[in-house]
Amino acid sequence: MSRAGSPVWLSDMDPPRRPAPPPLQRGAWNPRANEEGGVSSQARTDRARHFFLARVALLLTVLASVIIYAVRDHSARSARRAWRRPLDVALVLLERGALDPDALADFERRVPALEQALEDEYRRYGGSFRPIRFTRFGPVPERVATPRASADPGPFEPLRVSYDLFWFARESDAAAHVVGSFDGTIYVALSPPRSAKRALVEGIGQDGGRIAVTSIELSEDSVDFGLFVVTHELLHLLGASDRYAADGSALLPEGLGDPEQEPLYPQASAEVMARGRVIEPGLEVPPSDLAELRVGPQTAAEIGWLRPPGAP
Repeated sequence: MSRAGSPVWLSDMDPPRRPAPPPLQRGAWNPRANEEGGVSSQARTDRARHFFLARVALLLTVLASVIIYAVRDHSARSARRAWRRPLDVALVLLERGALDPDALADFERRVPALEQALEDEYRRYGGSFRPIRFTRFGPVPERVATPRASADPGPFEPLRVSYDLFWFARESDAAAHVVGSFDGTIYVALSPPRSAKRALVEGIGQDGGRIAVTSIELSEDSVDFGLFVVTHELLHLLGASDRYAADGSALLPEGLGDPEQEPLYPQASAEVMARGRVIEPGLEVPPSDLAELRVGPQTAAEIGWLRPPGAP
């Protein structure tokens, strides 16, 4: 019989009662609440890890794709100099202003003559077929201004030029409906001459790349000179170097059309990677006819026409 105020004991058959847990404080961690009312900390950690791994896998896939493309593109560009087949080159004509229709017709008519001139030069080095075949597109109005080299180039100038050329090519291809696969593309921006005494011709392109741009003030007198500059930029795409000094004068003797000519001056031909036909040291004139076009030995070696003894 119990006494008032004394504790009441339960029998051995029943477990003792546990005291109620203290109330949770605000902000305290409650593992049961995490398990029952939301995502557990471990699940969140696993999800973050899976997201990280997926992102890394995606970046690695993109990087691998870029590397594979770069290797294939480099191999394809290098294979051009093997000359196992003619190279297909797109010639995209862009109009910048009202052109003389006779001069434009002459320019288009002389493109096969340029192919023949290059074939003649290739055969001088043992070639047996027409090395370059042009496919013409246009003329169409020029959509965007042609890229230009900076007067004060910095360390990122090649990257800037390549970026500008890419967007210029994209817009021009869309305008001219360029279709097909080509070993290189030359964009020719044609404009009427600003002076009756001289016609400006200039070019810019990717050394060893696929895109080059020439700007030609077109008249009936500048047609062949313009095509000469087209060839100059084309051979840059194939790895040829310039044969002129900083002041524009031809390097001697590699900038001469025929270093073996006797007497040496005046030269009857112009090295395609120089800027003019040398009359005498310090005096040059622009080539005026495709018959003057010459590919010198050093240029021929750079583009793969002249191979060292024993080379395959």
